[in-house]
Amino acid sequence: MKRISTAVLALSLLSGAALAQDTAAVFLALDSDQNGSISQTEAQRNTSVVANFTTADSNGDGALSRDEFDLAFG
Repeated sequence: MKRISTAVLALSLLSGAALAQDTAAVFLALDSDQNGSISQTEAQRNTSVVANFTTADSNGDGALSRDEFDLAFG
């Protein structure tokens, strides 16, 4: 239940400021299939993430790992 509440809160706060303040909660909220990475489809839920997806995807595998996400948006 707590994980769902955190995800709902994070989704309601998805903005540039929220990304800078709580990347962990935003990452978890965007990783809807909970596989530990954010796909381009999952990134569509946040304008900042989708706009910077290609740059943030430093290894070019088409997904953002937690490390890539933290480096780009943390």
